[in-house]
Amino acid sequence: MSVKLPASFGGFGYEYTRGVTVPGGGADAFDALASRYDALFSPAANPLIALARTRVHAALARHFAPGSALLEVGCGTGEDTLALAERGHTLVACDPAPQMLSRAEAKLTAAGRKGAVRFVRGSAATLAVDWPTLGARVDGVFSNFAPLNCELSLDPVRQLLQQALAPGGRFVGVVLPRICPLEIALFLARGEPRTAFRRFQRAPVADVDGRTFPMRYYGARDFDRALGAGFRRVETRSLGLCLPPLSFGPQMARTPRLLDALAVVEDHLAGLPGLRHLGDHVIVAYERV
Repeated sequence: MSVKLPASFGGFGYEYTRGVTVPGGGADAFDALASRYDALFSPAANPLIALARTRVHAALARHFAPGSALLEVGCGTGEDTLALAERGHTLVACDPAPQMLSRAEAKLTAAGRKGAVRFVRGSAATLAVDWPTLGARVDGVFSNFAPLNCELSLDPVRQLLQQALAPGGRFVGVVLPRICPLEIALFLARGEPRTAFRRFQRAPVADVDGRTFPMRYYGARDFDRALGAGFRRVETRSLGLCLPPLSFGPQMARTPRLLDALAVVEDHLAGLPGLRHLGDHVIVAYERV
């Protein structure tokens, strides 16, 4: 069976075939994928996932002190949630897709870490409205592999951070930016110009296993404008500048030495001015001032 991989809530690439538009957005689409999600995006199936996640977790270690209270936006099936709980963090983990949330809760329970996590159904937009009822402030907010690209505006993200994040706390987001040079080159080489330039569409649409929903591409400057003077950007780093986009993982599994070499080059270039804003994803980090 052919599976169109998600453009957000994981950022693993998507196709432009016409699917069934999902009224509820990405939540219903990812619910339909939940039972297969971990198998599709395991390190064995896609080694680029492990390479990317290692670099994201290194960023989290730079910005979140041990034992911090964190909010994770778009926890999916709980891979990062579990890793953070095992590092001693306590979390509020949210996701709008109930089946994904259920699998995350089961994963944490099986690992004996359920007590460290409070699971809440919702997106950044719904949490921005509902957060006062949770009665909590956190030391850090985290969102990995592009759930925030499902938000059609970053205004709810700003509202959520203003309510949830304590002064001096940090926000780390991993998002899909508009420009990924390697993606453009790879898809042009395959004779797929429409896919090569998909990030430049005026109203991009994600297709997840035949279910479509609108999404947006965001870079660091979009967050600068949206978050305003109350937040200071402290890091921007490319994720997927020299490493291929995550959708190429199954093909790259056959060339482990090439992947290792590309990872070394990536680590040297990913933080350089002029390059750190480009890539399959970018890591942005802000401090609330």
